[in-house]
Amino acid sequence: MKILIAASFFPYPPHFGGAFDVLERIKGLKSLGHEIDLVCTCKEFPEEKNISFIKQYVNEVIIVPRKNSLIDLFSLRPLQVVSRKALKKVSLKKNYNYAILESESVGIIFENKSFKSDKTIVRVHNNESDYFYQLAKSAKNYAEKIYYSFEALRFKSYSKKIFKKADRLLFISNKEISKRSNRSFMEKSIYMPASINDVLVQQELSNKNVLFVGALFMPNNFEAIIWYLKNVHSFLTAEKDYKLIIAGSTGDKDPKKFQEIFEIYPNVEVRLNQNDLKNCYSESTIFINPMLHGAGVKLKSINAIQNGLILISSEIGAEGIGLIKNDMYFEANKPEDFLKSILKAFNMNVDEKQKMVQNAQDFLIQNNYLSILKKEIQDEKK
Repeated sequence: MKILIAASFFPYPPHFGGAFDVLERIKGLKSLGHEIDLVCTCKEFPEEKNISFIKQYVNEVIIVPRKNSLIDLFSLRPLQVVSRKALKKVSLKKNYNYAILESESVGIIFENKSFKSDKTIVRVHNNESDYFYQLAKSAKNYAEKIYYSFEALRFKSYSKKIFKKADRLLFISNKEISKRSNRSFMEKSIYMPASINDVLVQQELSNKNVLFVGALFMPNNFEAIIWYLKNVHSFLTAEKDYKLIIAGSTGDKDPKKFQEIFEIYPNVEVRLNQNDLKNCYSESTIFINPMLHGAGVKLKSINAIQNGLILISSEIGAEGIGLIKNDMYFEANKPEDFLKSILKAFNMNVDEKQKMVQNAQDFLIQNNYLSILKKEIQDEKK
């Protein structure tokens, strides 16, 4: 089958959850024997080595510039969509059996006259309206609050238009489907969990290193780690051998600013903009996700389990995955909950730690995306 992936970003390196989900699904489709082309929007042209990596899995990579202009502020469409308006003009020379649109942000491709696909699927990564509303709550800058609030309003109507045009909606969260009452949307919607292809990892879990990974340029991730540093971290620094590792991308923001913010805290090691996080996971025992605001599935929590760490997460950080509390992860919403859960994990023996991780990993195996995607493509083909 000829499949077009339309993404709002270049998916490698996978510095954030959405990129991880897209990259792993491309790998999965390739493993099923399909021919894949990738069209994506970028503010800056990807490095040649990163394009070469992606070309292991796709036949053609089409990079479309992403640009903003002052007049876009007055658009009724989300700025996330308008900034990708070049998707309307890019020349697509093939007829595809399927097109997978990675979120409504690339929905403007429907207006491209050269876009031809027998079936169009939209991957629903978040309730975009709720996601931007939550970002508005996390943002400290007043201008950012206004921007995110307007995006939330714009996506509320725009998402419905794109969903109506799609033949199929693949929701990353079962919870998001259950919130919808529109019958026509329900009939074309299915749950397809996060894309995981790699072998699940087993770690030693013998140290007292705690890991946080996140796109630090996003206000909800930055808010989460600052909350942890101020409310939990200081009570653990007296714990022998305790260390917090903070890893993440800084986007187009200055890495030095993040370094300066984090280095005032003791027992903290900062690793910014790394292409490979394997060492971060292998050197840790616990993964924390103290998010206060967010929508949809937080792929950082799934990645932590995949990489063999004990997950301690807020309710928001674990929502939509389906994990069972105290059996597959520890839920913590207050500072004292995080402190208690971390100390409990430190004091568990290795077998108990491995059992909790194994329970969570077994759940991911039982809810594998690839079998669902394979069935969907075959069903649609018929």
